[in-house]
Amino acid sequence: MKKIISILLAVMLVVSVAVVSAGAYNNDGDYSKINDGSSYNPKDSYTVDDNTPTCEEAIDACGGNSKTGVQYIYFQLPQPDPNQAGSDWANKFNTDANGVCQVCAYWWGGIAGSASEGWSSGKGCTWVGYRTTLVDADNRIYRAAVPNDGNTPLIIWGNGVNGGMDDTKEIFNYARQLADANIEGAYPGDYETLPDGTPNEDNMDGCIQIIDYSVSKINSLTGFPSYGSNWYIYYGNGCYGEYAPGSANFESKHKNCVNPEHLADPDKYHPTQGDVNYDKTVDILDVLYIQRYLAGFKFAEGEFNEKNADVDGDGYISIIDATRIQRYLAEICNIDGTKPYTG
Repeated sequence: MKKIISILLAVMLVVSVAVVSAGAYNNDGDYSKINDGSSYNPKDSYTVDDNTPTCEEAIDACGGNSKTGVQYIYFQLPQPDPNQAGSDWANKFNTDANGVCQVCAYWWGGIAGSASEGWSSGKGCTWVGYRTTLVDADNRIYRAAVPNDGNTPLIIWGNGVNGGMDDTKEIFNYARQLADANIEGAYPGDYETLPDGTPNEDNMDGCIQIIDYSVSKINSLTGFPSYGSNWYIYYGNGCYGEYAPGSANFESKHKNCVNPEHLADPDKYHPTQGDVNYDKTVDILDVLYIQRYLAGFKFAEGEFNEKNADVDGDGYISIIDATRIQRYLAEICNIDGTKPYTG
């Protein structure tokens, strides 16, 4: 049966006003980080701090396996925009001492979820959920490990701030969240942004949620908006698009990328791998440049693009990179090493 997502379900989260310091990132210690599988007691709502468990810790503490029993779902923290309400997700209540904005994931049902019996308290997770992992600071990409147990139908991304229900409190104005969204997979036609559906029809593993400000609804209990979102396939390095690798409509992560930030500055985000000499093409000269570099030749600034020279992305420039370009020029493989050659 075709699965349809309603990105604005009428879900009301009963939240309580968090006890926080009005001047800095929280460290109230009300919720001790898991250390023995039972010390965390998610009986009340709270605002994220260093003691908030990660998704992986919560899953393991409730009898799950964070290594093999999860799906990885991604989220891009919105770019702050003074002209866009709700884009200011980072604030003093959720930004740690290293300047990292904490982003949380909350899920319904399943292991460590809202109705989980895994916690010794007998209560499931409540708002604001668990800390996610910042996997790409430059592109503001966070990853949530979510149970892949067939009993976890929905997820909510939030900025870890429990704003409470009292609009006279300062913290009330700092809470941000998406509306709850389906994570049980999609078939072709379920989403406009995933024409082929998800790579695995049973889950959203490898997909990314991107906020959609054109869709929002005020939560009648809290008074702040829940924003809509769109699903895409996550390619890595901030690139995401509509088609999964392997699809007949997939060419490469750069050609299929629809990230508007990347499209606005392709030279920064979509460098031409193999274009070592900055001439906007990949040819035998780039091979010669790598060979000269490996031989110790010192190029002037702006003559040798080290990032593009690391064609295989292993962090090193070697003869393997020069060989990859040669194989690409011979139409044996694509520049990223994939086959068959598509040009």
